[in-house]
Amino acid sequence: MTAKRNEPPFLRIATAGLLAWLLPGLGHIYLGEKKRGWILMITVAAVFWTGVAVAGVQSTVQPTRRKAWFVGQICAGSHTLVALGWGQLREKSHPDVRAGFTEEDVAVIFTGVAGMLNILIILDVLAMTDPNYVRRSIGPPVQTSSSETQGSS
Repeated sequence: MTAKRNEPPFLRIATAGLLAWLLPGLGHIYLGEKKRGWILMITVAAVFWTGVAVAGVQSTVQPTRRKAWFVGQICAGSHTLVALGWGQLREKSHPDVRAGFTEEDVAVIFTGVAGMLNILIILDVLAMTDPNYVRRSIGPPVQTSSSETQGSS
């Protein structure tokens, strides 16, 4: 599932961006950055589902009670859609089950932060679709030989 360099630029941009929203990290995998994609996928999923685990699925994604946080949560893509659907199913079978105020706040913050983190991931994917894009590696400084450093003194 790697993007082809000869496909139309708009299609490449739209596909990478949509995949990045749908499942954080999938846009990177599509563009050939598999290791980075898997790391991002696992990180966002861990943050989002840790939030759900803190307060339960019924108390976490609530588009009518917490509209502003839902905007952040929906940026986590399919994670939010799954949690929303699961929460609505649980609400029908267990309508009185709710987390405490503090747990609910922590859960909503975790899931909202996961969504906002995915905004950065989507922007990174969109930057990578630029044909002139070059990823600079960050690493230790390059060692120079002692004769090069003495000659410059």
